[in-house]
Amino acid sequence: MKLVIRASALIGAIVFALALAGSAASAAPIIINITGPGGQVSPIAVSGLKNLGGDDNHRVGNAFVSTLRRDLELSGYFRLLDPHAYIEDPQTSGFELGQFNFADWRSINADFLVKGSVNASGGPVKLTAYLYDVAQQRRMMGKSYSGDAGDVTRMARRFADAILEAATGEKGPFDSKLAFVSTGGGRAKEVYTQSIDGQDLVKLTSNPTINLFPSFDRTTNHLLYLSYKSFEPALYLVDLKAQTEMKITSPHGRVIGGTLSPDGEQIAAAIERGGITNLYLLTRDGAEIRQLTDTSGINVSPAFSPDGAKLAFTSDRSGTPQIYVMTVSGGSPKRVTYSGDYNTTPAFSPKGDKLAYQSRTNGRFDIFTIPIEGGDPTQVTDGNGSNEYPSWSPDGRYLAFSSTRAHNSRIYIMLVGNRKIISALTEGIGNDSCPAWSGWLGE
Repeated sequence: MKLVIRASALIGAIVFALALAGSAASAAPIIINITGPGGQVSPIAVSGLKNLGGDDNHRVGNAFVSTLRRDLELSGYFRLLDPHAYIEDPQTSGFELGQFNFADWRSINADFLVKGSVNASGGPVKLTAYLYDVAQQRRMMGKSYSGDAGDVTRMARRFADAILEAATGEKGPFDSKLAFVSTGGGRAKEVYTQSIDGQDLVKLTSNPTINLFPSFDRTTNHLLYLSYKSFEPALYLVDLKAQTEMKITSPHGRVIGGTLSPDGEQIAAAIERGGITNLYLLTRDGAEIRQLTDTSGINVSPAFSPDGAKLAFTSDRSGTPQIYVMTVSGGSPKRVTYSGDYNTTPAFSPKGDKLAYQSRTNGRFDIFTIPIEGGDPTQVTDGNGSNEYPSWSPDGRYLAFSSTRAHNSRIYIMLVGNRKIISALTEGIGNDSCPAWSGWLGE
């Protein structure tokens, strides 16, 4: 399963002024802002890394550059310039300010430039990368990394995040993971994790049954999912570092869903008995803390707020499935959605100010967002196929969701600011669904 860029995002405006053509001293800084459809992306050149030792075949440098280019293209903010148009040779040119000619990069219309070096001659790989503003002939930002050769692709993701922060004021989402469910061409539904750019694919489950609804804690050390592998539904909590797993059941009935709190210490579980489903707050070990809902209908699809203090969920207490929000400490839930007769799978934005959810219209689902206090919902998908299971990126600018717009269910990434799909994450036989975007992996 590899990441495939399906369409360029129509986003971003480049704001800069030159009093005299080619005069860097009078150039204003480049600022990338989100605008509506029709905006232009900013051209960026990513030069090869200069080999300072131990990377004569450029394997390490190329791994960094190819991953960084993929992530920058995926961001929707940049247009990658063709390396065949580059004038200089990174192995004979410098990478520090004053060691190369900005005119070589202005001549190919680059607004931004990435240059750097790598030293892999014994011991850990040492890598330095800089982001330059070509018009102003200034260095905007630089980072140095050290680690094993296998860490180089993650160095690139972290640098992509830093580039977005320097260019837009907000850190990018690439140093994170995505969990999802896939049939992989077979009948069983298995849980996978991978990087957002399609690398580091790991098959987390391997059993001939149904596994669903993965969710991470904030640290990405734990993942919770629902499975029928013991011939009845149960939650399983995986310690991803220790590679251990714990089964979570309840004396109140069948556990048919659940999610981890951001700190990983609690679980909101949907438990069914006799056709009635209510939510319970459990410890990470499965011990009951308190019952959260108490109705004679269905209460499902729990989602914690970023601070862990609130819970969004779906309930049919008003007659049709709608989204409600309550405090985890107790109290009466507040209904948030009033449009649509079937609203479910709520997901809090990282700032906690809005929810994404799926709503049924004309027999198929689309993704909507709505302020946490309620109000008018905004449809963000285009009615093409059935669009389900929204999950926010850690920076809040992107949504991952599954869609049947290409017949089989695939996972797509959307830039929410202009509602443009910029990537199909998965492609191949089988069906992929239930994406769960982790928080940042940390330093």
